[in-house]
Amino acid sequence: MSFSIDGKTAIVTGAANGIGLAIARHFVEQGANVVFADMDEKRLKKEIEDIAEQENVTYFAGDLRERLTVANLLSATVDAFDQIDILINASRQVMPTDAFDHKDSSIEMLFEQNVLTALRLSQAVAKRMKQQFEVRDDECIGTIVNLSSLAAQRAQPELLGYSVSTAALDQMTRSLALAYAGSGIRVNAVAFASLMSASLQATLKENP
Repeated sequence: MSFSIDGKTAIVTGAANGIGLAIARHFVEQGANVVFADMDEKRLKKEIEDIAEQENVTYFAGDLRERLTVANLLSATVDAFDQIDILINASRQVMPTDAFDHKDSSIEMLFEQNVLTALRLSQAVAKRMKQQFEVRDDECIGTIVNLSSLAAQRAQPELLGYSVSTAALDQMTRSLALAYAGSGIRVNAVAFASLMSASLQATLKENP
């Protein structure tokens, strides 16, 4: 089995900063075709301006919480590179939650961003991968990786919503791994600690 990603096509969300950006740039260095996806188009363009002219690089800006945007991302990827081999769900949001305030909407917001967006995109990409699996005889036709957090296992009262959403993401990963195994699609999660990304800096500034 080859672990090379040279010539493979990857979608990386949250690719305008932090871990998503680092992963996407590393994939480019390894010869993969990479779609840098993020909501922040201005920052996205700035971060990839030094590699934007490479044939194996393109970007997509849009709100992936919207189902139509998910469909447009897949269409743009297939139009550019013909197939999808890898999905990295690296777009995640962190914000504090008031455990005593039943009107606090942060849990809903975090669940939408950190779980449902990753789920919908995984489902759409997996459907495309399954179609590819039917015409190719590779043992593994696709890989989906979800960026999780140690917060899923460690209780922090001020991060109630974030902990709940990442724990749900972990269980979603397990469920999809079983559901997609027969179609040659691997699904895994990688748990990270805090990384001082631009998005986390903004969150800390808003919530000192």
